[in-house]
Amino acid sequence: MEEINLKKLKRSELLEMMISFSEEAESCRKREALLTERFEKERLELQQQMADERARMLKDFDEEKALMRDKFNQQKTAMQEKFDKDIRGLKERHERETAELKAQVDSSIKQIDEAGSLAEAAVAISGILESAQKAADIYLKALQEKAETKDE
Repeated sequence: MEEINLKKLKRSELLEMMISFSEEAESCRKREALLTERFEKERLELQQQMADERARMLKDFDEEKALMRDKFNQQKTAMQEKFDKDIRGLKERHERETAELKAQVDSSIKQIDEAGSLAEAAVAISGILESAQKAADIYLKALQEKAETKDE
């Protein structure tokens, strides 16, 4: 605005100038109120958009969490079935081996009972050892003959 010397102006000019400034100030207040109202509407819209986005994200998260839980439960069920199958197999093997060991123990007890005494058992064992020695000697002789045949 131009530099105006207010002392040289008349009262009517000053009054007009004050009215003009007052109207301009009022116009600025109305504009400010309008902008404030517009700003408040935009702020509320943004808050609503953010709330909607948050709700959508929470819903998506809950759905994804539910899918992951279903997948986990399926894997858990499959692993539990495999575990149960392995346990059944191990129990069957244990029972089978226990039965075999019982049979061996029963057989040994029967042999001891049939042996009658330690002396008879020693004689029976020495007979087994002699048979084993003979078999080992035969096997060794066969290996030596085979080696000699290869050397020739």
